[in-house]
Amino acid sequence: MARAQVSEDQFRVEEHEVIHLPTNARWTAHPGRREPHLYSLGMVGSVLHNGDDYWREDVEPIAIKLLATRPGASSK
Repeated sequence: MARAQVSEDQFRVEEHEVIHLPTNARWTAHPGRREPHLYSLGMVGSVLHNGDDYWREDVEPIAIKLLATRPGASSK
């Protein structure tokens, strides 16, 4: 299987959570915090029905970056 390309537009940023839409992987932070306290990898690491194969080492850094830069995240 080919390694799927990951881009920021594949993510939805919510108040306390970032979701990778193709895999439903989620990273959640406490209010005001930048770092995740909980995550669920969804289908990361599994070949999806459409043949895409998303790797954790490609998806997670973007999710962490988006979680840290979401509105309301503190620099503490």
